Amino acid sequence: MLVIFQHVYKMSMMKNTRMGCFQLSKSCCVFISLFCALSTHAQNKNTATTAAPVAACSASEFKALAYTINDAQLREERAKDWLAKYGKSCAIDQIEIILSNQAVWLGTADTPVIISTIETIYKQKKGAAEDLAKSVDKPKGNANNK
Repeated sequence: MLVIFQHVYKMSMMKNTRMGCFQLSKSCCVFISLFCALSTHAQNKNTATTAAPVAACSASEFKALAYTINDAQLREERAKDWLAKYGKSCAIDQIEIILSNQAVWLGTADTPVIISTIETIYKQKKGAAEDLAKSVDKPKGNANNK
């Protein structure tokens, strides 16, 4: 790198001849190209590779999906796909938000298939939460708790 700086400096000190300007321009181009290549390599080297994002459910994502698709049939298909992909990973509070707002968000795409899918996911989550609450509230092995 130091050699390139020295070369550019020497070229800039030359008399303003046609050959000197050409050499200076050529040297500057080489220097700039080398600098860009090295800085790009350094950026790529310092960038950590990221793992694939974890599938997470967010009611706001479902809302955004519903509001950005104008065609009702396409909106229904995308909603089904989204529920199939993210429904099982949804927290119960997110499913409750979707359940409460699905008619407004989906409009005419809120078909019986979508309704039953959301209700099924909600019932599964609600049942799992109740089972967990029962197992925590009621310790096993005590005769008085049966």
